[in-house]
Amino acid sequence: MKRRIISLGGFFSVILLFFLAVILLEGGLTAYFRIRSQLQEFTDRGETFTRVGSHFLKQQVRRGEASVRGLVRGWSSPDRVNGVLLAAVIEDSTIVSVLKGWLPEGMVLPPEILAPGWKMNDLLDQFGRNLLTGIMTVDGKRVFAAMDLDLNELNVAGTPDILPILSTSTGSVVWTGSEENTSGLASHIRARGLVARKASAEGAWSLLRSHYGERVVLRQEPFLYGLRLSLVYPLSSLVRSAMYGAAVSGSATVAALLALFLIWFVWRRGIYSGIRSITSLAEDMSVRLEDIEGGDHIKAAEAMYSLSRRFACLKETFVLEMNAFTGNLRNLFQIISQQQEELTAFNEETEAMNQELETVNNRLVMREALWERTLEFSHTFARSEDSHQAISSTLHTIRRDVGAFGVLLSAVEGDHYRLTASSGYNGELAPFTIPKNGIAATESVLTGAPLWVEDISRYPSARPVHPSVKSEILVPLFQSGEEEGVLEIAFDRVSRKDPFLIETLVPVASYLGALVHGEKMRREVEASYSYLAEKLQFVTGIHHDETESHIARIGEYCRVLAGELGRSQAEQEKIALFARLHDIGKLKVPREILSKPGELTAEEFRVITGHPAWGADILGDAAWLAMARRICLTHHEKWDGSGYPRGLKGRQIPWEGQVTALADVYDALRSCRAYKPPFSHEQAVEIITRGDGRVEPGHFSPEVLQAFARHRKTFREIFETMKDRELSPKEREVFPGCP
Repeated sequence: MKRRIISLGGFFSVILLFFLAVILLEGGLTAYFRIRSQLQEFTDRGETFTRVGSHFLKQQVRRGEASVRGLVRGWSSPDRVNGVLLAAVIEDSTIVSVLKGWLPEGMVLPPEILAPGWKMNDLLDQFGRNLLTGIMTVDGKRVFAAMDLDLNELNVAGTPDILPILSTSTGSVVWTGSEENTSGLASHIRARGLVARKASAEGAWSLLRSHYGERVVLRQEPFLYGLRLSLVYPLSSLVRSAMYGAAVSGSATVAALLALFLIWFVWRRGIYSGIRSITSLAEDMSVRLEDIEGGDHIKAAEAMYSLSRRFACLKETFVLEMNAFTGNLRNLFQIISQQQEELTAFNEETEAMNQELETVNNRLVMREALWERTLEFSHTFARSEDSHQAISSTLHTIRRDVGAFGVLLSAVEGDHYRLTASSGYNGELAPFTIPKNGIAATESVLTGAPLWVEDISRYPSARPVHPSVKSEILVPLFQSGEEEGVLEIAFDRVSRKDPFLIETLVPVASYLGALVHGEKMRREVEASYSYLAEKLQFVTGIHHDETESHIARIGEYCRVLAGELGRSQAEQEKIALFARLHDIGKLKVPREILSKPGELTAEEFRVITGHPAWGADILGDAAWLAMARRICLTHHEKWDGSGYPRGLKGRQIPWEGQVTALADVYDALRSCRAYKPPFSHEQAVEIITRGDGRVEPGHFSPEVLQAFARHRKTFREIFETMKDRELSPKEREVFPGCP
């Protein structure tokens, strides 16, 4: 049977860990039960406060109700009897007679303060105190009254040690205990005037960080008159109390552990350390000798130097033979180390040359890779026209390849620089606009050459955008001789000027300048097209008797649906604009057909079906109007393939056409037409979601139909907010049945 071998050091470590676990377990259990006991004590105090405080407040309200009845019956009373500040007779929600206070006759009271029963709300007196309001019936009259409760009566019912807070349902603090309570948390809440409602089970203790900055335990529960009672206790005090109890209960165990630790310390430092050092050197020597056999002269030299130093530092023990053995090994390694010196020196020179060549090669590879990726971004941008993405990708590539802390691009806007894009800076860089005058970036623009600021702290005009920036490179951006902005490469360390890096960045900066210039031109063109689209919308409405409100509503419906479908903000804005041009092709349809009250003939309907293609022809081939053309061509296509002009089906219909089709049908159902009266919102939703023979759910994309169902209320709000004007008597003759 093989004998089991154990290490004395390991044995003592296990014993120490065992005692430590016992202490931690005992202390943890003691702290846990002590915290539970103290929280239960606080809970009992809170319940006592609720009972006593409720009694005081109910007494005040009963006195106030008696005062209100006296006011109704004409009994004289002082100006501020029993806290009644306002009293008025009301009919429905209108004041018809003021008994007391400043409310004018004829005033309509908001419904939220007319709920039955007494409730503390956000109605304030002249001193900013919340008032208790309610409706009473006295001698057959409905009386609205407001009282100013004297919450100072609750001071005698306050709970010791913890901070009681009474607040309204909106979080406004109305009482924070006695004014004598000047603790930091109480003063903070009293000054702040509100307390956030904690989303937790009623009556349960929870842990959170207060606005004052310290962690507290909190218990919230309903109180009288719409108030909420919050009990707050600092977590630090609770933990200190629990830890004190745990420390007292664990003192005996700690004493035993200290005695054992003393024994372990004597063993570790007096005997075990010497044995362990010799064992470690023996193991290290074995590994190092294997490296020598591998033929690596540098590793062999390092091994000899390391072992020699370690043997020289080895302390003597009380074992004579061990001292002689280590002394002989020390002499042997010193002789071998001396023989390795010349070979090591030669190897170091060779390694230095190799490292220098590798560094130069790596920098050349970095330059080539950066230029290559910049060229790829240029090609990608040429295809996608997304200049912002191209700029962001280029900045990210520069930061990664040059090892910068952050890279940003600032575009020129008048006399200021505006942050266009950035990468790095620990994600902490906020948008900014700074004046050009007197800063290092402007110096680089004026000289037309890159500016390397090696140490920002010594450069007066340098304005670091992040506190970690220590050095920066500022490269001006020009396009056709016009200033476009500045490229900044920032380092979180002091970096010396590197002409090679500057030469690498100049072509990239030229490319970025072209992107900034192109984006500026694109915005100008976009603004022109937006103006054109608005004018075409106006012309379309005049021609076929559709109001501007109708056309504008179509755009808003489409914006809502596009957002629900997960489309980008840019796509939402585009469809909101271009959906207004969906019927521009009707400019070529005779007005007598558009305004015909009866059913269209087959020939008239054939003319109508031509307006999608005519709309696309009117818009032309401009790339910017591609979405508008797709909307014109497909907004009458149906998901089941029964639409026109091409009978597209399912996913063959572009998403813009799917969205505009449903928006157009909804507004047409709600709007007045020569051939029909307007439908209500409920009728329109019923027709779209269930069908009526002419309109069926299968006509629409299921995804768009679900988005409409989720936002049907938003559609009604848009229609009501942007409602058509009322028709004139002459227009009512053309549109019978319309309001």
